[in-house]
Amino acid sequence: MGKKRINQLLEQLKENQQQDLQNAAAIFTVAQVAVNRLREQVEPVETVPARAALPGTEVAALLPTAPIPIERAELERRYGSFNACRQAAKAQGIKFSKTPSWQQLSVAFGYLEACQQMVQAYLQAHPSKQLKGVSIELKLG
Repeated sequence: MGKKRINQLLEQLKENQQQDLQNAAAIFTVAQVAVNRLREQVEPVETVPARAALPGTEVAALLPTAPIPIERAELERRYGSFNACRQAAKAQGIKFSKTPSWQQLSVAFGYLEACQQMVQAYLQAHPSKQLKGVSIELKLG
């Protein structure tokens, strides 16, 4: 195989891995929403109307309990090397002020997945056609 073809296959593999990650996040989100709805049906409901809830509580309910860092071994399995992992982070909008450690990459990817899950759940709960073509960049800290 030629170098060009190998590069094409590697790029396709990266795209497939990214799509798998997004699919897994979507499945997790749907499952989490279902679990939350089951909890609402089983647990007693507060007498406070939903509109009277504090701002942000609806979003807080969409958050996972805590972002789970992705283990170094998993990052190496997904991306192959430290540099490839850094490139994947950059491609997904993760930026560092200096060269990150494996631990920083691990936590950053964990937060990214948690944010993606929250956003997907929120978009499913509150769809809007006006968001077509819109992208939002978040900055932490």
